[in-house]
Amino acid sequence: MSNAPTCGINKDGAELYQVDQATGDRLALLDDRLETDVDAILAGTVGTGTSFTVKASDVSTSRIATPTFFDLSTVENLRSFTNSKLPGYSLKTVGELELAGDLQRFPGHGSPSADRRVGDVPYIKVSDLRAGGVNINPTNMIPLPLAEEYWGEAGSGLMPYDLISPARTSKNIGDFCVLMPGQERIVLTKEVFIFRAATPLLVDQFYLLWALTLEPVRAQWRRLVLMQTNREDVGDRVVELLIPVPPSVDVGREVSEAFRTYFTSIVKAREGLSQKLKIAALPHRFTLSDLGSREQDDYGDDEEPA
Repeated sequence: MSNAPTCGINKDGAELYQVDQATGDRLALLDDRLETDVDAILAGTVGTGTSFTVKASDVSTSRIATPTFFDLSTVENLRSFTNSKLPGYSLKTVGELELAGDLQRFPGHGSPSADRRVGDVPYIKVSDLRAGGVNINPTNMIPLPLAEEYWGEAGSGLMPYDLISPARTSKNIGDFCVLMPGQERIVLTKEVFIFRAATPLLVDQFYLLWALTLEPVRAQWRRLVLMQTNREDVGDRVVELLIPVPPSVDVGREVSEAFRTYFTSIVKAREGLSQKLKIAALPHRFTLSDLGSREQDDYGDDEEPA
């Protein structure tokens, strides 16, 4: 198989040339990694970096014929990285961690139609998950009774610091955003999944975020995310993602302390601002916590601010 990233033609059908990485100038040579791989395969050799041998039985058993899925270079790179840079750590798949009860994975709630977005509970779409945060779009709010239909209970089932990533229809699959305390009252599109550390094996959410943002870990998504027509999709292949497991809770807490300090400091700063605004008793209108409840974060009297 070949998992070549280029074939000498760009998205507009024109010739794709190699580029000088230092200057950004186009060179006279076509950027055609596929031709290099095909020549190697016809010559009875592989090892170009993007060509490799796969058993036909593996393809038929998995019912996946996409070369990307069978390119295990990112997995091999992660194993090499772990052995050299993370001594004492082990690698476990999401599926193994789930089966052992160490990791919980949940789907999103559902996707209400646009005409029903007329309430005060935030509906979070894939496009609202950006740069590590869950962002509110005030034009996408639904009524509480409708939200409870999607939740299936009185609450959303979400917890502070849950890690949320797109699962489909986005090039950001594998980029995790942090649900901050006070943001639990939301409805998440069904096109996401939520990760939650369930036992001390993975320490806590901050260690889990530290592990998932390691570049060799992040690179695995290139293998697992495939295209369905014009939509990226990770599907059930997410269970094959390998995550580093620390040799002890203390080690895990130490390496992830910067993440823990950063996000808990944001919470403390928000609480401090909230308290100061309440003391000032001036008519500020600024949402800080429960994204769907303006009353919680209105400070001062009932007058509308100018």
